[in-house]
Amino acid sequence: MKKILIALFVAFSMAVVSTVAIAAADQPHSGGDMTILITRPATNFGYPPKVHGPSQDYVPPMFNRLLAIADDGEISPDLATSWEVSADGKTYTLKLRKGVKFHDGTAFNAQAAKANLVNLMPPKGIVLEGIESIDAVDDDTLKINLTKPNNLILYQLAANIATFMYSPTALEAHDVDWAMANPVGTGPFMMKEYQSKDYMLLERNPDYWDKGLPYLDRIRINTLTDGMTQMMTFKAGQANGIYDVVPAIAAQLKDAGYDLLVAPGSLYSLSFDAKGSKYLSNPKVRKAIEYAIDKEAICNGPGRGLYEPVYQVVPTKNPGYNPNLTPRKYDPEMAKKLLAEAGFPNGFTFNAYFQSHTWRDGIAAVKSYLSMVGIDMEINYLTSAAYSKIRSAGEIEKGGAAQATFNTFANSLLMMDFYWRSDAKIYQYISRPAGTDDMVNKGQLVKTSAESNKAVQQITKLIYEDATVVPLWLNPRIGIVDKSVGDIGWFIANDSSQNKLGHKTWIKK
Repeated sequence: MKKILIALFVAFSMAVVSTVAIAAADQPHSGGDMTILITRPATNFGYPPKVHGPSQDYVPPMFNRLLAIADDGEISPDLATSWEVSADGKTYTLKLRKGVKFHDGTAFNAQAAKANLVNLMPPKGIVLEGIESIDAVDDDTLKINLTKPNNLILYQLAANIATFMYSPTALEAHDVDWAMANPVGTGPFMMKEYQSKDYMLLERNPDYWDKGLPYLDRIRINTLTDGMTQMMTFKAGQANGIYDVVPAIAAQLKDAGYDLLVAPGSLYSLSFDAKGSKYLSNPKVRKAIEYAIDKEAICNGPGRGLYEPVYQVVPTKNPGYNPNLTPRKYDPEMAKKLLAEAGFPNGFTFNAYFQSHTWRDGIAAVKSYLSMVGIDMEINYLTSAAYSKIRSAGEIEKGGAAQATFNTFANSLLMMDFYWRSDAKIYQYISRPAGTDDMVNKGQLVKTSAESNKAVQQITKLIYEDATVVPLWLNPRIGIVDKSVGDIGWFIANDSSQNKLGHKTWIKK
């Protein structure tokens, strides 16, 4: 009996030790390397105001902003620990974190923060407009004075890629061209090596201000352009994750049992030069186009469920989504009825322009559905440079149509301010509904997220009722990691632009 009791005690003790070991292995801990695959190479990745396109995916481990976006989409502290807004809404006072240093040893303080922000204001830059002055009150206090109230300033400081803090000493000692390939931030990792179009190696910042972080020793980001090679490399255990997986490969990995991280990359729509077309100038025709397209069939068929159909210019998971708008779902008979009421019972033909690397299966399906109600959409694929003339300069064929993609930020009011003002700098051929400017201005004056979202919902209603554009689907931004990775940091608040890779990422033992 004694031997039995001893054996039971030993077995119980081993089980307890095993349980504790498993629990410890599932807790964040220091040490380990991680390898990530990214499809597109980095170019200008060092100096935040010049970072754009694919390079944005490489820089987050090396930098911090004054503020950050939390998981719930609200503004949270980062290099600034707190902030206050004056009664008139025109002055923001930020208290800064003490004891922070840039990677080159330069102290981060109010003077350094001011130097960064001044480079983003006119005449040096156009990222931060509407600022009258910036005061470094003391080392730990920064005051931003606006020409008029604008609550979007906090989101700019928390989410704009250009507002990452860069060492002013490094910039002064060299120049912008040097800085574009030499990141000198305050982030948890420092760049150790970079081979163009091949890889970037990041090493742990031993003097990082957030004590105990980062957990990882190194992050290697390999550029691998071919999706099939990415999948084979990942499945072979030679990488811990893939960022921005192409949907076709993501579908195969999903079928193989891997879990996908999916966030909306951009909202894809069909936009029109309504002023120059006798057909597309009529809201009934634009509504007919939307009723004629079976978005669910397209997204669930060729889209493999990775694309999400949309019926307004704010995605369903964004806080500014308007639940009171009835989706114009597939109804070809309604489409024909509206065409007849508009005076075009036999349909019409129009030219539409798309980027060459767009999702062609989806565009082909749209053309097919439109043809069923008598509308002939002539597809024209353009190079990025040629399409840029439409997007950035508004140079579109009279009466034509084109794709229009809208970034889906965690803050929907910023999207409205950027895309839907009458003086918007892109998609200038799109006719904005009357009243959008007033509603954006109103949204900038409010003091709560709920009030801001209400303003967005009203703008969304104006665009919906006018059928200014026909929303089609959300282009997915997809990531995948193996089971060894904890807190990868991608897609904060369901926002594909929010990336905290490496800040709290760890590898399970």
